Amino acid sequence: MKGIGRRFTGRGAVRTLTYAAGIGVKAVLLAGLLLSGGSYGTAQAAMPKLEQIRVALFIDAGKYKDTASAVTLSSGAGLTLSLRGSGGAVHTAAAKEPVRVYADGYYAQLPDTADAAQAKAQAQKLAAAGKDAGVVQRTKRGQPAYQVYLGPYPTKEAASAAAASQAGAVLTGPLRLSAGSYASAAEAQTQAAAIAQAGFDADVAQLTAGSAGAPAYAVLVGGGADAAALQGQRAQLAAALPGVALTPVDAAQQGYVLQRSELAVSGSAADAARAFVFGGPIKLWAVPAAADGSAAGGIAVRERDGRTYRGGIELTQLNGKLAVINELPLEDYLYSVVGSELTKDWPLEALKAQAVAARTYALKQGAKYQIAHVADSTIDQVYKGLTAEFPAALQAVQATQGEVLLYKNALIDPLFYSNAGGKTAESTEVWGNKVEYLKSVPSPDEGADTGKKPWYRIVLPNGATGYIHSDYARATGQSNPAGLPFYVSTGTDVSVRPAPYVDNAANPALFKVNIGDRFVVIDEVKESNAYAWVRGPYDPAKLRDKLAGALPAGAGAASIDKLEISKRGPSGRVLEVTANGQPLKAAYPDALRTLLGGLPSNLFEIEDTGRYTILGTDGITRNQSASSTPLYVASGSGPAVQQKEPQLFVMDAGGSVRLVTKNQQYIFRGTGLGHGLGMSQWGARGYAELGYDYQKILQTYYVGVSVVKG
Repeated sequence: MKGIGRRFTGRGAVRTLTYAAGIGVKAVLLAGLLLSGGSYGTAQAAMPKLEQIRVALFIDAGKYKDTASAVTLSSGAGLTLSLRGSGGAVHTAAAKEPVRVYADGYYAQLPDTADAAQAKAQAQKLAAAGKDAGVVQRTKRGQPAYQVYLGPYPTKEAASAAAASQAGAVLTGPLRLSAGSYASAAEAQTQAAAIAQAGFDADVAQLTAGSAGAPAYAVLVGGGADAAALQGQRAQLAAALPGVALTPVDAAQQGYVLQRSELAVSGSAADAARAFVFGGPIKLWAVPAAADGSAAGGIAVRERDGRTYRGGIELTQLNGKLAVINELPLEDYLYSVVGSELTKDWPLEALKAQAVAARTYALKQGAKYQIAHVADSTIDQVYKGLTAEFPAALQAVQATQGEVLLYKNALIDPLFYSNAGGKTAESTEVWGNKVEYLKSVPSPDEGADTGKKPWYRIVLPNGATGYIHSDYARATGQSNPAGLPFYVSTGTDVSVRPAPYVDNAANPALFKVNIGDRFVVIDEVKESNAYAWVRGPYDPAKLRDKLAGALPAGAGAASIDKLEISKRGPSGRVLEVTANGQPLKAAYPDALRTLLGGLPSNLFEIEDTGRYTILGTDGITRNQSASSTPLYVASGSGPAVQQKEPQLFVMDAGGSVRLVTKNQQYIFRGTGLGHGLGMSQWGARGYAELGYDYQKILQTYYVGVSVVKG
């Protein structure tokens, strides 16, 4: 779901919090809105106007955090960087010229070196270790000097810790001295060069306030982390340059932009790039030289996967950290949201339904993040800029321009997500609160399953078992005595995984097979997808560790010996799960899937491989488990033998084979992807293919709403 109109699959997606692309929203952010019950105002109050929307690309807003220490901007048409508000131009970049921007702060600065290659290699090594590193290029005493730094950090303590981890590094900060004010950048540069000739760092700074609106420039020196350090730097400068008047800079009142030359840390280019460091109450504004709606006419942000954006980019600070905001017309924003959430093969009516839901969501938010309306991730609505747009997405937005969803004359919370698994949820099944327009309805979601290739569940001669993709296995035409077919591997170093999907982090290989390796196939399933999926198996002891505080005090035992679904809602979604007979503690029903390892949805079954039922020759049914009496297996030609192997395979009367283990393991099998409230994106596609128009699709998923043009 999307924030409230967001896809909500329970897998967080913030870079600093780790999001998976295209799925997931934090339930807690939405639960409060739905649990409030919702009050409905007049139609006028429900139709806010928003010509320009502000989208947070990087921000620390407290409740949402996705940060970067610096960003690198460029445009195929060139761009202009200026002081927002005053209109003073800071820099005009040529076509594709990179411009690095960051907010001033605290740094761990390494010793100067005259070797550019050495400095760059050192910075690259630090960056590879996950540290924010840069290289300032200077000329001091007539010789090149390269300064590798870590940062900027928002606090002195953080920078001090970084400095302590690097040999020879010193702590520097944003406290600076002015060595004179000038009417032109050229005059300031002359003074900065004279100070550098004496062996000190000096930067030309553009100030936010000049006489009669003209730009003002200063030469800033120092860089103390505290008042004592700044005073020491002042004494050194005064002794070396007695004719230079030095005055402290009041950064709280006087905004400034330092102009620097820096080496590119990433890539192979050795050329220097423009860098701008801003401090104080300042906003920088970047716009392309020619915004023509093409990728070349947008602004690319390297740290956002190189994505290109319409509109302009504002750079400022919030909570002491760099905030990067993309500001653009609302309808232009929707072009990318529709293109980011869905793909060009979606029917036009489904794209239109997404456009109306996304517009309603954006208008509903207000200034959600203080200086931004929405974020660009699954915490709200996925927004990938110009690169995600396609013609049908633009057509869908334009065909529905201004249209929103109302219930009792108020904007609704247009929850949406990937796949309902065949049936949407009642509102009470997700967060426990009744919302009249969110009811359980059928949803044609099977399209996500179409075309998925099969995976085979295999057993090797040594008893190892797992899933292999069908592209890497070939039938031999032979079978074992139980009638199960033999296959061989057709590839080398082929991964066999716990569940039938590829994810090296969440579903890594159990083992690998090579060409000619022979195994038995005991089951065939489609690759896990948005409609049908398999997760696990999970070891009981590890599952207990994962559940941690969700286990009730009475659960007992060092592991979970019994995990069962104890309550379901009207749509079949799981409302309660018990561990060792006691209900898991979940803040709301949808939180269960997060507790259980990030299940795609709450429509699932639990298979306990350590439990099975035996129908004896005496007609008596017995339920067996790992703690039950020993199991004896009798063949038609020999005596009964106690089963001591850690696992066995049981075939039912229909020929289906099930793995039984001596020690329990839990496998989850389910359908759907997301919380299930409101519109299923795959279901919208299914309805469009059945001939529904976008209004009927929306009114199917949001019961009793009106589609109204604002």
